[in-house]
Amino acid sequence: MMKRLGSLALSLVLMLPAAAIQAQPAAPIPYPCSVVLHPAQDIPNARGTALIAKVKKPYTEAPDSPVRERRSVGIYADWLPAPASFGDYDQYEGMARIPDQISWRFTMHLVREDAPSWFGGSPWAGKFDEISSELTVNTRVEVRPFNSKTKKAGRAVLQGTLQGCRN
Repeated sequence: MMKRLGSLALSLVLMLPAAAIQAQPAAPIPYPCSVVLHPAQDIPNARGTALIAKVKKPYTEAPDSPVRERRSVGIYADWLPAPASFGDYDQYEGMARIPDQISWRFTMHLVREDAPSWFGGSPWAGKFDEISSELTVNTRVEVRPFNSKTKKAGRAVLQGTLQGCRN
């Protein structure tokens, strides 16, 4: 009996540091920073980048308006096939989310090129700059196909976390 109590006490002592580490909030990121978004599906050449920055936004259009600080997530994604190649989708959306807390979704727009590639793939870009939360290294950034009429999104085609965010 004493041997089992000793084993239980030792197990608890070993588990406490691990629980304390897991309970700690994720580390903040440096501002500004960027991260490469990698394919989440098998799409030749597809890559993207996310720029994360702090921005000062005025409350009104008046020149002397006070400002508030927000976080901005901008995404540039290149070599993406037409959204319809993934199903009933007509555009892409960007998404940033802190797991189990909050997410932000925003429309991405096709970038018109003067000389499009004969090989295929198009660039898309978008941003959202009304984030008041601090972003952390576990924040996920994704590009997903999106149906603008039904408001349904598909699976991520590009993704990354801010773990490798570099300034």
